[in-house]
Amino acid sequence: MRRRTLLTSVGAAALTTLASTSASAVPVPSGPRFERLLLAPTTPAVPLTLQQAGIEVAAVSRAYSNARFAAVAANLPSLLSRLHATVTATTGHARDTATALLSRAYQVASNAATKHGDDAIALTMADRGRTHATTSGDHLVLTAATHILAITMRRDGHHAAALDLLTGTAQELHISGSDPMILAAYGNLLCTAAYTAAQTGNASDADTYLQEVVTTAARIDGHRTLASELPFGATAAVMYQISVHTALGNTGTALKHAASINPAAIPTQERLGRYLVDTARAWSRHGNADKAANAVLAAYRHSPEEVDRTSVRELVATLLYSPTPTPAALRRLASNIGVH
Repeated sequence: MRRRTLLTSVGAAALTTLASTSASAVPVPSGPRFERLLLAPTTPAVPLTLQQAGIEVAAVSRAYSNARFAAVAANLPSLLSRLHATVTATTGHARDTATALLSRAYQVASNAATKHGDDAIALTMADRGRTHATTSGDHLVLTAATHILAITMRRDGHHAAALDLLTGTAQELHISGSDPMILAAYGNLLCTAAYTAAQTGNASDADTYLQEVVTTAARIDGHRTLASELPFGATAAVMYQISVHTALGNTGTALKHAASINPAAIPTQERLGRYLVDTARAWSRHGNADKAANAVLAAYRHSPEEVDRTSVRELVATLLYSPTPTPAALRRLASNIGVH
């Protein structure tokens, strides 16, 4: 199925596709043991060459983008140990490069732990990622690591501190130029700042950050040859409008933004799954369990591991016991992900 047909009103085509797919066709990954990640610095390992390290970090990042979270969790402990050994075995510029790669791997580890609801380990991984980013001297890696640390802080309830970290880091970026990577980093920081403000009920600040996000996305659109490779752009800006307005209770506005997105423009499976789940939450809070269920079913069809998460299982449970009808396929999905 082409992504363009995913959401005719969020999910009719996806529901049909799911109904024709056996429940066993989409395996549910067993829960990873993220505590193994904590032991990476002290686990003996053979160093990698810098070329090997770059290839392996790129591979685990790609697996995350493809929403293969179980594979990411399985491969990270060994990779982190080998990257630590690589840093120890190198000196000078090579050591800085290896340390930056180690930071990137810890950032992926934090994101993966967050996906599985292990917020304590996610925070630890994010803190390690930022520490190694600082040591590496790579400013963009440090900005990305700071962004992820702020996300874990927010999830741990430290909204004010997370917001200070996000906005302070954004102000330190020199965005007067047109470097698309700097613009993308800046946009990502402000997307998360908007959502953080929304979660505290601060609609005014959330709107201010969103306006700057939209402006930044428009500047990035001028770099069309790079736009698909950047972690931020016009589509990401609209995706955050969905989550921000849902958090503020403006579900009608959130759904208008959801309907404006062409799913084919979403660059990765992880983001596609996140978009569908965010749309499902907006429909659920808008009082339409049927459309919410169809969005969840679409997410499961295209990014099954995005749905097999604690927060999404809670959404599925809510939809199952909705007083209004929901698709029969929702119960099969619930059984697959352990919701009863």
